[in-house]
Amino acid sequence: MSAASQKVRDRIRMLREKTPERGCTEAEALAAAEKVAQLMRDHGLSEADIVMSEETSPSDHGRSIKAKLWPVIGHCTNTAHVVIRGRSGAEVQFIGRAPGPEVAVYLREVCEGAITRAVREFKTTTFYRRRRGLKSKRAAVADFTDGMVNLLRWRLVDVFASTINEAAQADAATALAERYPDMGLIKQRKAPLRHSAARSAGWRAGARVTLAHGVGEADAPLQIGGAS
Repeated sequence: MSAASQKVRDRIRMLREKTPERGCTEAEALAAAEKVAQLMRDHGLSEADIVMSEETSPSDHGRSIKAKLWPVIGHCTNTAHVVIRGRSGAEVQFIGRAPGPEVAVYLREVCEGAITRAVREFKTTTFYRRRRGLKSKRAAVADFTDGMVNLLRWRLVDVFASTINEAAQADAATALAERYPDMGLIKQRKAPLRHSAARSAGWRAGARVTLAHGVGEADAPLQIGGAS
């Protein structure tokens, strides 16, 4: 979304705050409503464009093992996601009702950070050092990462179970399809399991990641720390 488009959306949201319940006169509220209708017509905006927000963060091209987290994060935060590729790289964008997209980006960045740290630690283990050849070591890291990602996916769904909303997810998916009508599916690479011990180690690492609701408001983002 361009800065200009975001400005228009912000202005519309501000105008919608002008209601009698918030101290405005009926005339002021009516004028604000008329202005909202005009802005939406002039800029070709739908209701979904106004109520939906979006957040992005840098990414790979969506085929890494970590990318298996993104659909689950979207499911847990009632958002839909898309990978946008450009000359300067790629980014993953989450769309949905606030604060869903902001929470989704937060979860993605912190979960992937925890995985990166865990992989770094895994590379210091005797199991990893005993692998002969770069191919075998890469396979061990892939199996470790896959195990960790799979457990994190399961745990995120468990933690967010009470706030998952199918109607909100459907609205987010509709908004995403309207904004990106030509988007396609990304096929992730499939690799056979080579090192069950590495997969198990990744599973255990995923279990050690702290997942806890933030203290304060009910919709506060999860506070996810490193391995305990």
